[in-house]
Amino acid sequence: MAIISASELTLYKNNQLIVDQVALQTQKDFQLYDEKIEFTGNQDTAYEELFDQIKPIIFRMLELDSTRFFSLLYAIDVDEKKVRALLLGDEEVDVAVELTHLILERELLKVATRKLFSQQSNI
Repeated sequence: MAIISASELTLYKNNQLIVDQVALQTQKDFQLYDEKIEFTGNQDTAYEELFDQIKPIIFRMLELDSTRFFSLLYAIDVDEKKVRALLLGDEEVDVAVELTHLILERELLKVATRKLFSQQSNI
């Protein structure tokens, strides 16, 4: 059972503080692999802004340095089963697009979970 439901996760997407923390977390994780992610701070375009920067990095890493790519996914802690299903699946999908969605979803989940547990510890 998930700690945070999909509907709760959607609420977190609309919280400016959470969006800022997701951007910072994403920047931090990608910086470990010498990849620069920038964020203007605009909540209305945050997802698209991060997505548009991550997707070409994922595409390039998949094509040129799969070891580094899988190391990045491990560091971010993207669900291995979902990644495997995408990479080995029969469906015709843009793998870089789907992996980018998984990465951003995981970054949001990390930030939201931290916030949830910090609120519980303050009770």
